[in-house]
Amino acid sequence: MVADAREALRYYGEELNIRRPSLNLRDSHVQVRRVRLIYEGGDLKPKMPDVLRDAVNNAQDKVQGVEVLFE
Repeated sequence: MVADAREALRYYGEELNIRRPSLNLRDSHVQVRRVRLIYEGGDLKPKMPDVLRDAVNNAQDKVQGVEVLFE
């Protein structure tokens, strides 16, 4: 989960160039401050709630700017 969080932040958590004219931005570059990493569950999801909570907290603590969610 920590590796996924780091990769998500590396790929999506940088500066983006918004090219939508309707936004009327002087500088169309914006900084992404938060990335959400959403897991859909399945076989890799820990069965014990405490283990899942600890894994999520560990990932969010080690990689600032990433939020980990499960559906």
